[in-house]
Amino acid sequence: MPDINALLDTMTNAINCHDDERVVRCLSRRAVFVTPAGVIEGHEQIGWYFRQLFTAFPDACNDIGTRAVHDDTIVTEWTFSGTHTGALLLPGGTELIGTGRRVVLPAAAAYTMDDDGVFASGRIYYDQLSFYRQTGYDLRLRRTC
Repeated sequence: MPDINALLDTMTNAINCHDDERVVRCLSRRAVFVTPAGVIEGHEQIGWYFRQLFTAFPDACNDIGTRAVHDDTIVTEWTFSGTHTGALLLPGGTELIGTGRRVVLPAAAAYTMDDDGVFASGRIYYDQLSFYRQTGYDLRLRRTC
């Protein structure tokens, strides 16, 4: 089986270079990403997700902290940092206009590699409330019943 650590390093390097095409080459064509913002599937959607991130945070960088491997899965923690200068589209169509504020956010993920040596899935975790607060947006909670 290919080296899952090397695959994570390749994908992280592609993210840090803002190369969405290299990012999706680290994933199977039918890969599924589950993020706090929603579920994205396949190269087209995942490529869009990263292009959107790179537009909103043109200096975005992931700094890997720790990682652990078990069979075909790697779990990693990293720190995301970037300056929110571009528009960011949220689920539901709301657009967050760039605020110029710096975001530094701990995150974690679990990626599972398939037999072809690419990631078949990823589950990404971060604190959404902290993310929105750092961008300068105030979320209003409302009762649904």
